[in-house]
Amino acid sequence: MAAKTTFSCGESLDITEVASLQARLHKSLQKSSTIELKADDVKKADTAGLQLFVALARDVSNTGGALVWKKPSQALIDAARLLGLEKELGLA
Repeated sequence: MAAKTTFSCGESLDITEVASLQARLHKSLQKSSTIELKADDVKKADTAGLQLFVALARDVSNTGGALVWKKPSQALIDAARLLGLEKELGLA
């Protein structure tokens, strides 16, 4: 298993992308328990998208790994803050 894997979040972390994101994240978890999330291009995020990352954070934590946000966009930070998830996602 690799020490870490990098995952590009793309522009949308919303309900229209959740199924695709979940499949891609599952593949990333198979490679490493530490995932670096490139999130500088995120322009929109909604509850469904952020719920996926909360579940991912819990799964990664249970395996002793970590989520590492690389340059999270202001849109992502604002959405997480609005939903009260910035601490749980490690964006605080």
